Amino acid sequence: MTSIRVRGINRVTAKGRVYYYHRATGKRIQAEPSDAAAFAAEVAALNAGTIKDRIASKPGTVGGLIAAYRAASAFLELAADTRKGYQRGFDALKPIDAMPVHQLDQAFILAMQEEVYKTRGRWLANMMVTVLSIVLGWGVPRGIVSGNAAAGVPKIRRRRGAPVANKSWTAREIDAALKAAGGGLRKAIALAYYAGLRKKDVVELPATARSKGIIATTQSKTGHELSMFEARRLTAILDAPDAKPGPTVVVNQSGQPYTRDGLDSVFDKLKRELVAAGAIRPGLTFHGLRKSLGKRAADAGFSENDIAATLGHASPASARPYTLEAARSTGARRVIRALDRKPRT
Repeated sequence: MTSIRVRGINRVTAKGRVYYYHRATGKRIQAEPSDAAAFAAEVAALNAGTIKDRIASKPGTVGGLIAAYRAASAFLELAADTRKGYQRGFDALKPIDAMPVHQLDQAFILAMQEEVYKTRGRWLANMMVTVLSIVLGWGVPRGIVSGNAAAGVPKIRRRRGAPVANKSWTAREIDAALKAAGGGLRKAIALAYYAGLRKKDVVELPATARSKGIIATTQSKTGHELSMFEARRLTAILDAPDAKPGPTVVVNQSGQPYTRDGLDSVFDKLKRELVAAGAIRPGLTFHGLRKSLGKRAADAGFSENDIAATLGHASPASARPYTLEAARSTGARRVIRALDRKPRT
């Protein structure tokens, strides 16, 4: 039997029978999942109808275009966390839902970006422009819009002197955290630091993902398959027996997988204790543990390709911040040492 994965579907059980409904329209799907081709075709038809209906309900408006995009496979096939981030950008665009798309220009978008920045922060201001560009870019080849006014709109840069987000942990800080943590929390920290896993992937990593010194997983954010060699220290930490083993590598005291909120709770408590003891700096984050792996690899001289492969980035360009920082540090040391050896004149 052919197996398919279709997004945008609700599975409902009633009186012992299972029914499937198209989430965007609420319509019941008549085809059986066992007939994969027919099931997928019916979902595709409902998606297409949804796009036409939503465009027709708000012809030529920003809100109509966004609604059409959200019903399309281009949006539905994104990872859940990515869709959640996009939705925050769409929410910021709600004040211009009724605005005709053809009235959008870069001057207007820049002014709106500045207003959101002043009231709600840099991240949301930039995300709003990003999703608007994505939606307009999606609409151009489909004949819905004639151009992408958001393309080329510059992002708002981080304010000089603003704290760096997700700072890397030092070796001393990670040693202190691993020493103070126990059980599932210690394993979660180790997976983020030594394997570079994101929080969602840490809490969902199945116990079966580990085999012969290799961790094999599929990244939740990108959908890319990733195989990682276990560092010796990581293996020692993950091999420690749990009081109550569970289906995932990281489990709580009851042998159940952590939720991300649950992991945040125990991790934040540990951080507060370590900050109070002077063992770590304030402001460190769980994602900073993953960032630490990229920084350590760059400091050791590894290439952008190597770092991107290790962290599961889609493009080596994503690893450039690590290599640039390492290059600056190496170059500065080389200059100072050379000048130190040179006789003064």
